[in-house]
This record gives sequence, structure tokens and C-alpha cells, in this order.
Amino acid sequence: MWSAPESARFRPQRRPTLELGMTPLIDIVFLLLIFFMLTSRFVVQEGIQVDLPVTDRTHTLPAEKTHRITVRSGEVLVMDGRAMTVREVDLYLRDQDAAYFGTPFEILADRSASVQTVISLLEMLRDKGASRVTLGTEHSGER
Repeated sequence: MWSAPESARFRPQRRPTLELGMTPLIDIVFLLLIFFMLTSRFVVQEGIQVDLPVTDRTHTLPAEKTHRITVRSGEVLVMDGRAMTVREVDLYLRDQDAAYFGTPFEILADRSASVQTVISLLEMLRDKGASRVTLGTEHSGER
């Protein structure tokens, strides 16, 4: 029969426990981050192209915050970065406080924009209490 010391010789030896280090994991994460940053495309949103009317006189607005409203053809208005209809602009202006109308407004109307849309917008702003409203034009010397 086998004695105890001989049977211990045939037992498999225990392997040390496997530990995953954090350094290789962090290296892989950084490599993936760099890979995705280099292969990503960043879309820059361009401004709206508006063909402004021409004038001989120049006028600049003060450097303080100015609300710009762009009027395109087809009664499309862009205000505070959002495309809206005339009705949506009216609802948007109803939600604003009195301080909002204390800052100047600049209306940039395309040449092909409807005059009725611009007039409606001017009336809305006047009814809400906006006192400093200008129409944006392009200086004839710039052309």
C-alpha cells in the first residue's frame, strides 16, 4: 500500500491566484480613448446664410447681449438657436420676463422673406414691451 508521503507527491500543486493589474487596464482605456478621438468627426454647425438688404449708412449695436431673430423665406424664423414659426415665437415671447425685453433685438430678414412676417414680428415685440429693435442690413461698401 501506498504511504501518505508518496500520495502527496502525486497531488497537483496549487497555482498562485491570478490578479489583474489596473495599469494594463488603464493603458487599454487610454488607447481606446485616443483611437476614438482621432477617428471621430466633429460637426460644426454653421450659421444661417441670410442675404441682407443693402444700405448706405452703418449702425452697430452695443456690445451687450443682443437677441438676434433671423427671418427666412417661407415664414421660418430662427430665434435663440431654434427654428420656429411666427406662432411659436409668439408663445416663446409670452414666457419671457420683463428683463428679457430690456435687451436690444436685431431682426435679420432675408431679402426674399415675407414683409408680413417681419411686420408681425415687429408688432409682437412692440406689444411685449421691447423698445430697442433694429433691422439688420448689409453696408453697401462691404459688397
